[in-house]
Amino acid sequence: MLLMAAARIGAAGLLGAVIGKATKSNPGARLFALVAMGSALVSIVSTEFFQLFILPGSVDPGRLAAQVISALGFIGSGLIWLGDNKQVRGTGTAATLWLTAILGMLVGAGMTTVTAGAAFFTALVLLLGNFINFDKLLGPKTENIYVKESEDK
Repeated sequence: MLLMAAARIGAAGLLGAVIGKATKSNPGARLFALVAMGSALVSIVSTEFFQLFILPGSVDPGRLAAQVISALGFIGSGLIWLGDNKQVRGTGTAATLWLTAILGMLVGAGMTTVTAGAAFFTALVLLLGNFINFDKLLGPKTENIYVKESEDK
């Protein structure tokens, strides 16, 4: 059990580091690795804790996973900021970090096939995003979001 948990946490950390390096964002590979490892650990704790109880319906193994999703929404909001030209920045990094947490939960739960498929498509989007302008390819230009300061001060 201990060896399997360590392998899952290590695999999640490696996957998170690769995704973090591929994003080329300010938080970097270490943050992504730590988020993936923490998410894997939460999944392991959740599933192992659930197995300690025999009564069906008395324990919800998804409860901790739901809290990871909420926490990453909060952390991700801290990665979003306004640039010098009042344009919103960091949404891609926040979304990638959120996805990395979910991949970490999948690794921690031992869902290797789903993890492999999701990691493949994540890598595909991150790598192709460097060469292909998805906005131009998929349709009309999207509008940028700007924040206007109120004049009544």
